[in-house]
Amino acid sequence: MKNLALLRSFIVIGLSGALFACSSSANSPLKEQASETWDSAVKTADIAGKDTSEAISSGVNSADNYMDDSSITAQVKSKLLTTSGIDSNSISVKTVKGVVYLSGFVKSADQIDKVVQVVSRVNGVKSVQNGLVVAN
Repeated sequence: MKNLALLRSFIVIGLSGALFACSSSANSPLKEQASETWDSAVKTADIAGKDTSEAISSGVNSADNYMDDSSITAQVKSKLLTTSGIDSNSISVKTVKGVVYLSGFVKSADQIDKVVQVVSRVNGVKSVQNGLVVAN
């Protein structure tokens, strides 16, 4: 953002200097051309600023979603590790847009129910996709 502001400042300073130099001249076509160039540069800088702002916002949103999903995954793994009666060593956890995907092996159907229950209570979890299997 600072680079964009600096770029805009340089454009304004440069074009202001050119416009000032032209304004002291009595040559009207040169003044008109400088004015048109100024208007074009201002529009270009404005468009570039909006495009850059939109790109940055989009990137920030993507990063926020990724960080949220990573945070949810970490919280889920932590909960599974600290919950007694669950052997979480054989459970894989992945989160995409708040949906937690579980896969792996557990010792019983009761453990599957307990894992799903624990995971669904974690803050930020929208739903749980259970792919756990009872190991023989």
